[in-house]
Amino acid sequence: MVMWNVEFTCLLPTEACRQTSSPETVLNKVQPNEEEERLNRELELTTKERNELTDRLLYVTGGSVNKSPYFRPNPFYEKLKIKEKEVMSLLHNLDTNNIEHREKFQELNKEINFYRNMHSQLLMDQACMKKKVVTLKQECKEVQRYLFELNPNDEEEREKTSNLQTQQNLVSETAGDME
Repeated sequence: MVMWNVEFTCLLPTEACRQTSSPETVLNKVQPNEEEERLNRELELTTKERNELTDRLLYVTGGSVNKSPYFRPNPFYEKLKIKEKEVMSLLHNLDTNNIEHREKFQELNKEINFYRNMHSQLLMDQACMKKKVVTLKQECKEVQRYLFELNPNDEEEREKTSNLQTQQNLVSETAGDME
């Protein structure tokens, strides 16, 4: 069965329109089913290709096309985002702890320097005291000799000498305790 397709073509508005015709064949019953199957296969392939390209796009862009109506979240990307948040949180906590420990370390260094300076000062004071003790011992011996030479027989003088020796022993014991 042949149908005629009629077309009109006009070149200019002043010209008369011409009528052209061409024969068109009518598809039989088998052809529409084959055509429908072919179109369905093409549609399936196109849909599959579109989904693969969307997945690639999501992977490459990191899911920034989530406003797209065809958006399907990538579960690996979502897990990676969660891990990133955990790691960034951990990093922030470590930075905070690092700052706190650095401040404590500086405070401890100041305290260590203070005690070192104090220890040095005490050692210098101890050395000065030892020199003074040695000087006082020498002066005490000289005084004892002088007193003994003046009155070796006088008992009163001997008591004074023994008192001075007792004082000298006390000074010696005090100096020994300081060492």
